[in-house]
Amino acid sequence: MELTVEKQDGIHIVRIAGRLDGTTSSAAESEIVKLSEAGCRNFLFDLTELEYISSAGLRVMLLAAKKARAAGGKAAVFGMNGTIREIFSISGFLTIFPDLPSREEGLRHMAEPPQT
Repeated sequence: MELTVEKQDGIHIVRIAGRLDGTTSSAAESEIVKLSEAGCRNFLFDLTELEYISSAGLRVMLLAAKKARAAGGKAAVFGMNGTIREIFSISGFLTIFPDLPSREEGLRHMAEPPQT
């Protein structure tokens, strides 16, 4: 797994490439916690290069959504391939994460005030 973070207009764009599974989830979780503790409120996940996500990986995503909401922010995803989208759908995560068609749409969505 490769995880990179870019900040644009107060939004942290987190690109996850490769496999987010039991082997790599602790490193991803540490990065999410570190970002949250540094004041990150908005996570936009770029999943264009994510090849696989396990239940451990889904837990990391859920952690990010919870931390964002607790801080008054939000979390969203873009760039899911069909397999990843199916996993998100089956697990109910599409009700947690807005699935946006592009980075630009994701940034627009994230700039809107969170719905309460």
